[in-house]
Amino acid sequence: MERSRVARRQDSTTNKRKKTGKQPKTKSKKPMWKRIFLLGFLLFIAAVIAFGAYTVYAIATAPELDEEKLVDTYPIQLISAEGEPLEGAGQIREYVSIDDISEVMQQAVVSIEDRRFYEHNGIDLRRIGGAVVANLTDGFGAEGGSTITQQLVKQSFLSTDKKLKRKLQEQWLALKLEREYTKEQILEMYLNKNYYGSGGYGVQTASKRYFNKPVSEVNYQEAAILAGLPQRPSAYDPINGDQELTRYRQEQVLSAMKRDGHISEEQYNEALDVAIADVISPGEETEEEAFTRAIYSRVQAELEEDYGLEQSDIYGTGLKVYTSINKELHTKFNSDIKSDNVNIPNGAFPSDELRMGATVLNTKTGEIVAIIDSQQAKQADKYYIDYSNEKYQIGSTAKPFFDYGPGIENGQWSTGKMLLDAAFPEGKPRNYYDGYRGMNTMRQYLKISANTPAVRAFQEVRDEYGQEAIESFVKNVGIKPSYSGDQLNESNALGTAEASTTQMAAAYAALGANGMYTKPHLIQKIEFNDGSSINSPVKAKQAMEDYTAYMLTDMLRDVVSAEGGTYEPGAFPWDVAGKTGTTNNEQFKWFTGYSTDYSISVWTGKVNKESNNKPNYAQYYFEYMMQQVTNATGQPDRFERPDSVLSLGNELYVKGTKPKDLQPEKLTAPTGASVNYDEDSQAGSVSWSYDFDGAQADGYSDISFTVTQQSAEGGEQVVGTTGETSIDIANLAEGDTTFTIVAKATNPLTGEQQSAPAQASYSIEPKEEPQEEEENPSGEENNEDNPSDENNGNGNNSDNGNGNGNGNGNNEDTTEEQNPDEPATDEGTDEGTDQPTDGDDEGAPLEGQSNNESPAMERGNGNSNNGNN
Repeated sequence: MERSRVARRQDSTTNKRKKTGKQPKTKSKKPMWKRIFLLGFLLFIAAVIAFGAYTVYAIATAPELDEEKLVDTYPIQLISAEGEPLEGAGQIREYVSIDDISEVMQQAVVSIEDRRFYEHNGIDLRRIGGAVVANLTDGFGAEGGSTITQQLVKQSFLSTDKKLKRKLQEQWLALKLEREYTKEQILEMYLNKNYYGSGGYGVQTASKRYFNKPVSEVNYQEAAILAGLPQRPSAYDPINGDQELTRYRQEQVLSAMKRDGHISEEQYNEALDVAIADVISPGEETEEEAFTRAIYSRVQAELEEDYGLEQSDIYGTGLKVYTSINKELHTKFNSDIKSDNVNIPNGAFPSDELRMGATVLNTKTGEIVAIIDSQQAKQADKYYIDYSNEKYQIGSTAKPFFDYGPGIENGQWSTGKMLLDAAFPEGKPRNYYDGYRGMNTMRQYLKISANTPAVRAFQEVRDEYGQEAIESFVKNVGIKPSYSGDQLNESNALGTAEASTTQMAAAYAALGANGMYTKPHLIQKIEFNDGSSINSPVKAKQAMEDYTAYMLTDMLRDVVSAEGGTYEPGAFPWDVAGKTGTTNNEQFKWFTGYSTDYSISVWTGKVNKESNNKPNYAQYYFEYMMQQVTNATGQPDRFERPDSVLSLGNELYVKGTKPKDLQPEKLTAPTGASVNYDEDSQAGSVSWSYDFDGAQADGYSDISFTVTQQSAEGGEQVVGTTGETSIDIANLAEGDTTFTIVAKATNPLTGEQQSAPAQASYSIEPKEEPQEEEENPSGEENNEDNPSDENNGNGNNSDNGNGNGNGNGNNEDTTEEQNPDEPATDEGTDEGTDQPTDGDDEGAPLEGQSNNESPAMERGNGNSNNGNN
């Protein structure tokens, strides 16, 4: 069987091979890579054709070269809230010929901006690729991608968009410009068109502003500063900007000049040995320039940060910026304050020793209304500082945000929350006032700006809810805390965090806007030269609950208007809230306050730590500005309490919470009352115990005790009032005397309170004296038969219970009959009453005995042998 199978396979194979006839050919497939390559090539050809067509379109629609536009500047225009131009803002330029621009100035610009400027035809292909490498190796800004010619074209003719069409038009017009103008003409127009900071256009304006000399006289050190400015004018500005950044940019330019052989290694090193402040020599500014430069600086920052514009998009493009600046108020504030035309007690502001800055903004929108950058009327300083925008330690203005606000937000604290003002074991922090004031409400301690309760509030929130509760609260209103590593510094509770007046005005504005925080800004809208516009992208956000904002506001009202608040000038006739702030050694003083319309923050600081910072100039400047804005725009509405807040007495609490803080425990009664009395000297004391710590923990202060005594006949008199736990007594009458001790104290929530009474009694028993013996012929029998004689033998029994009778042992019964109201004693008749007495105390008196009649009463019994008083 196996062989037959093999045979069959062989036969089958043989038959297949023997088949003849023409077979159809199979078509071979192209490799996949060839097909991909072919497809890519076709797409490339299509893209080239499309790009070529688009390029032709872009060139065809490119604007014509216009010499007037090449020469003229198109400065940024600032418009006030009333639609009026802000004078002195970006309008300054003095045109200068290339022949009057020093050679070293030209070299500096070409080296840093376009090193092959004299070689290319308007476009530098090597530069485009080299710019990427240079920025990676030498730092950002070491070299740009566009040539000087392209930059001139862009500033003169084109919009700021980043579309391909604009870039193609830029390159085409650069080539065209190079054919129609010489390199010297192009460089001259470029140097006269650039923005150089401080509101000035053109290199001549900049040279006179920063060095007080024409550009024909600048040296290579000065030229390096000027050449570096157009890239980032506001940042590299040697007066208004950061001089460290100015030095960084100057070093880049000097390095490029050294590379190109324009300066030597020795000159390079010498230049870096001279501080920027020693290179510059500022010229005088006009009043308009002084008033608007702080605005201009902020506009530049906002255009970059909020609108995402680059420097090249901002300057020389005719950008129109609509601001929130109230021109009239801004000018008046700067004019009055910088010329000391403000009524401040004890004379003018000492401008040689103090500095001042302030920000006024709209409470509801966060828009900046006015800026006072410095108290000085003229600023030709080498170190110009915008004091309204500088950050300093904020002192006690931090307390609503770091201490009390997070407690209300997270723990629903009432304004009557009790806090302790007492020394810490380590002795710090201390209060600005002498001593400590025990337990009181959060409202009271915020009003007087106490330190130790604020720190305790900070600690309580941190320990119960974590430091994140505090961090998030303050960051939500634009304040950055201070840290040690990752740990939030406890010193934040008293204001070691730093902020500017603009930041603080915005933070407090959130309290007046029901917890809505808006980043402070002054640009309402920008408009490009083609007519398109962008509205402000800044939006309000909910930073805290409305109950937190209102309860803080209500307490901060007391700072300004309540008796004992820390605001010196006095209350306003309309609704204003605010907070004082002082740092160590009173070097910096703050006041930040707000109405429903405006929020104003003022900072003053010592130049010399030994100088006087009194009176509180910050408070008086605030008063002046709040008066002026209200006079100009009308009285504001009152702060409106939201539905989430309820009141109990003068205090507020969050709806839906049980206000434990507003229901203080009853004032603790004294305990352990006792009487210690010496009958011989007829003097002694009443003493008791008291839980002072417990009462203070319940919010009570000014604890005192009133002691009254009540005699057996019911007569009552006040022994005295004391803050101690004992009081002296004297001349007690016979019988029981009851002493009542009542504690009295003040609670900030419920006023003066009185405790339940504690009592202690002391008893002096009447002294019985023997009868005088008389001759009686009838003997004892007659005496027994005549009870009236027995009564006569009692001596002078007194109805007042003084026990002055001479008693013979039977006197007790008759005394009871004559004085039915006198309490009976527990003692029997005195032994030895049959002994004669001449009025001297021969027997020792009994010591007082205590009988605890009730938890609040202790009773002392004693016998008094007073003789014939």
